[in-house]
Amino acid sequence: MKIILLTAFLLLFWAGIYWWLRGRTLAGGQAKYNQWILSSLADMFYTVDEKLVFRALVALAVAGAVMGFFTPGKVSQVDQKRTIDQAIRHNQQAEYDQVALILEEIENVDSPLLHNELGVAYLGLGNFDRAEKALMKATTLLPHYGKAHQNLATLYLTMGRFKDADFEASRAREAENYNIPSDRIYNLSDNLMDQLGIRIFLAALLGLGGYQLPRLIILYLRHRRRKKFDEQLADGLVMIANGLRAGLSLVQAIEMVVKEGKPPLSQEFEMVLREHHLGSSLGDALKHLAERMTGTDTKIMVNATLILLESGGNLPERFDSLAQTIQERKRLQLKIKSMTAEGETQAWILALLPLVLGVILNTMNHEVFSLMYTTVLGWIILILIFLMEAVGLFWMLKIVKVKI
Repeated sequence: MKIILLTAFLLLFWAGIYWWLRGRTLAGGQAKYNQWILSSLADMFYTVDEKLVFRALVALAVAGAVMGFFTPGKVSQVDQKRTIDQAIRHNQQAEYDQVALILEEIENVDSPLLHNELGVAYLGLGNFDRAEKALMKATTLLPHYGKAHQNLATLYLTMGRFKDADFEASRAREAENYNIPSDRIYNLSDNLMDQLGIRIFLAALLGLGGYQLPRLIILYLRHRRRKKFDEQLADGLVMIANGLRAGLSLVQAIEMVVKEGKPPLSQEFEMVLREHHLGSSLGDALKHLAERMTGTDTKIMVNATLILLESGGNLPERFDSLAQTIQERKRLQLKIKSMTAEGETQAWILALLPLVLGVILNTMNHEVFSLMYTTVLGWIILILIFLMEAVGLFWMLKIVKVKI
């Protein structure tokens, strides 16, 4: 019944995401988002079908929701395995009270190894009834689990039940013929109804994150393209100046950059020429270039070119001066970056310090710290910590950054 309810919930959840996206399309919100993605990709000379964009958004939202729904279960499995391994070490050191304390919190897990170790702990504490119950459950979950049968035989010998002890000892010898994988001994399956509140919360959060992921990717690609364009701009201006000295017009010199330059410089100047050939003035086409490539160097180049087109002058000399100015700014930027590198390093260290402390605290006091990722309140606190860390890192990097 639980599986049926869970399947129905997941189907309703995914259907809700799909119809929500369709509703946004009909209302215009999704259409604007799609159009922004398509236009942004077109500005970077990527051609993508509109239906493909919509399908990708649905797939990313569903993938994020699925990841968010199943992540708490995987985290719980890792935590449970670590707890069982810790209990084994405590049993080997005869610290039976510690084993009972940590395993009783997860004794509802159907793990043969867990109940075997819990039975050993109860046996060491002298609680024979609970030891028998735990060991019997271990053998019920995994009938050919030889270690559990051997521990039962030891328990029955201690209790004076010699016939039962002989039977369990024979079962233990019989179990030696079976090679049981460790995964079956741990048997840490994911209970899909466990931590349902956390699962729904993370499914909604990561589903929204998956839906917004293309925005972040496009912003990154746009930033990388602008940075590469700024790096190539000085060389492009030198090529234009050389072309003007050779007797070419400004448009012909730009055509030479398109033919001999590398993307994205050649692509952007090709767009300038295309707009100019379609009827726009060269000044308007350059203004559109400054709108696409919003770097300071591009603005300086466009403004200087517009002034030269209106007032005239020695164009080759002016473009050489522009190239030298841009190269000098680059050298100054590199010098400032080397001077502020220490501050940036300190900012990253301060941002990573809570993560390191969290790992240390989880190692030192795992039972207490595990509440941070096994409860709803813990997940909320972790998300708040992440957001505050991101804001703090942003402002620290902004403080040490020097604009030229």
